[in-house]
Amino acid sequence: MKRKNKIITGMAAAVLALAAGSICAYADGGSGDIDGDGSITATDVVCAAAYVKGIRPLYGQALAAADVNGDGSVNAADVAMLAAHVKGIRSLNGNYSTPDPEPEPQGPVIEVRNGVTYVDGILIANKSYALPSNYGWGLTYSCNNDYGLTNETWNAFCEMQSAAWRDGYSLWVCSGYRSYDYQSSLYWGYVNRDGQWAADTYSARPGHSEHQTGLALDINYAESWFNNTAEAVWIANNCADYGFILRYPAGKEDKTGYKHESWHVRYVGKDLARKVTDSGLCLEEYLGIDSYYH
Repeated sequence: MKRKNKIITGMAAAVLALAAGSICAYADGGSGDIDGDGSITATDVVCAAAYVKGIRPLYGQALAAADVNGDGSVNAADVAMLAAHVKGIRSLNGNYSTPDPEPEPQGPVIEVRNGVTYVDGILIANKSYALPSNYGWGLTYSCNNDYGLTNETWNAFCEMQSAAWRDGYSLWVCSGYRSYDYQSSLYWGYVNRDGQWAADTYSARPGHSEHQTGLALDINYAESWFNNTAEAVWIANNCADYGFILRYPAGKEDKTGYKHESWHVRYVGKDLARKVTDSGLCLEEYLGIDSYYH
């Protein structure tokens, strides 16, 4: 029993020395193919370990093959070298063979420019990320429409509106850009009427409304009954083709912070709109962010 303990201790020390690089393979060392099957496997490690422990003898070519460090004897160091080779830690010639490390998971890239938050380059306004009170001033003067939408957003809506018309549906903007002050009056009016808890489920606090970006709009009717209309179904099925996403889809209330709104769309561009829609995720889930008042 004492002899075996000494051998095991010696093997452990050899493994540590191997990891530190203090044990080297010699040019005249054995091949390591102790069982002669043409490859070095766990079986060869077991054979060498059994010999060192006095359990199994080795003769002739097998004994020579087991002396992988070429020091004239088969000992714990040879077992350690064989084990490291089989595990892919270090080859018998002394070269390390470590796999490339797994890439660390990357979170969203969040930037704040002039008080405006961009997540992976996408402008975000939700319960977690607010806009400056003066953001959007001048949109109503620089845009090419009466709704204060950015020109790109308006042009995309017109394209979608024409497509819907060809399919027999009529779409129009019932709410576009809203200033910070206008949103404030709306929100506090709802709070006075329904209480703040209820208001927070369907109306954004001032500075947190997507309408202030000029990239979001409500279509036709901003009422719950609109969810069951043919127009709402058409919007859900087709808006991504024109660069829009349903911003507050059904079943995502705990992610977006708002109840389902089939009439509220957000312009993000055709490529991203298709990716988000096909993923089945809301924008918060897709970007890996939250939406709640901190």
